[in-house]
Amino acid sequence: MKENFVGVILGGDMNSYAVARAFYEAYGIKTIVLGRFPLYPTNYSKIIEPYYNKDLLNEEVMLKELKKIDDLYPDKKKIVLSNTDYYVKQVIYNKENIEAISKNFIVPTIEKELFDTLFNKGSFYELCNELNLEHPKTIIFDFSKDEIDSFELNLEFPLFMKPGNTDKYTRLEFEGRQKGIKVDNIEDFKKNLEIVKNAGYDDKFIIQEYIESTDDDMFVYTFYANKDHDVQVMTAGKILMHDRTPELIGNYNAITNAYDEQFSYKLKEFVEKIKYTGIGHFDVVFDRARNRYVVFEINIRQGRSNMYTLASGVNLMQYIVDDYINNIKKEFTIANKVFTVSVVSKKQLLKCVPNCDVSNHYRFCLAPYDMNLKRLYCQYKWDKRVLEGFKKYNHEEK
Repeated sequence: MKENFVGVILGGDMNSYAVARAFYEAYGIKTIVLGRFPLYPTNYSKIIEPYYNKDLLNEEVMLKELKKIDDLYPDKKKIVLSNTDYYVKQVIYNKENIEAISKNFIVPTIEKELFDTLFNKGSFYELCNELNLEHPKTIIFDFSKDEIDSFELNLEFPLFMKPGNTDKYTRLEFEGRQKGIKVDNIEDFKKNLEIVKNAGYDDKFIIQEYIESTDDDMFVYTFYANKDHDVQVMTAGKILMHDRTPELIGNYNAITNAYDEQFSYKLKEFVEKIKYTGIGHFDVVFDRARNRYVVFEINIRQGRSNMYTLASGVNLMQYIVDDYINNIKKEFTIANKVFTVSVVSKKQLLKCVPNCDVSNHYRFCLAPYDMNLKRLYCQYKWDKRVLEGFKKYNHEEK
């Protein structure tokens, strides 16, 4: 059957490839990837239709490229998704402009006002307070007005610091840039703030209590809320193996199934109260000292490694298509299927994480129906970097 829709995703990383796999496995169609330049794992792929423009971060350029795509596929609905924070913001801020290009565009995401609240970590934690969702004790350092030497810290070390505005932060390039920074004393605290300030960051930085945890305590909960703001599905993963390179700390290279019905319903309640629309996911840590789940952030998109949702038996693209194109309402479900997904092979994963269940194993970027020599070579280089980082981290820990 020839489908009357196509997915259009901005950006070309493994997140985008997971979306393409979901569309392909459900409907046998290619996904359009609109990026700045070719990037593995979406290049050299038979399930991707690539379009590139190096100036895509310019909003006018993005809209012109989407108009070109509409002209190339005039009879198809186009479901627009984003794979990173800066593309998410760009799409949400231009949602009306995209929908004005033609009636064929579907933008299944939240409005600008809610985005601003959730994207800013400070206002997000205020919302968590208001709606009784556990999160780390937090204070805000504002580079636009606070002084590093005189800033009053009312939290005990160690602390964890991260940018309040990840869009601004990820656009900066400086040596040692990390997604998050653990600091053990006041000297570390001041030194790292100075580095970030000198790099040109001028927004808020989040300072939090450091919650002691291992990879075994880290989870991600992904959901889909339909256009009426009803959460239709929740699926969870437990982190097995983190990426250890500084620029990618916080991302994960292996994940397995998790299930907690009570906490899933708590997240569902929060999402519906804020009237969310579309895909989102929570980064969660289990705080063993206090026997509680703690929410660190909400991402207004599918996660970088969102292949795990497909492995859990949940195809998020089917939820979007049924919601916006087929007008089908679905009852809330919680995924509870055994799976393991990893960047590296099953054999390599077992060397790094012995005794993990690999009976239903997927690889993020190597679909069995989409392999060729170029993709295998790119994956080999990726595996090498991942394994070197893992070995180095374990050696330093010892």
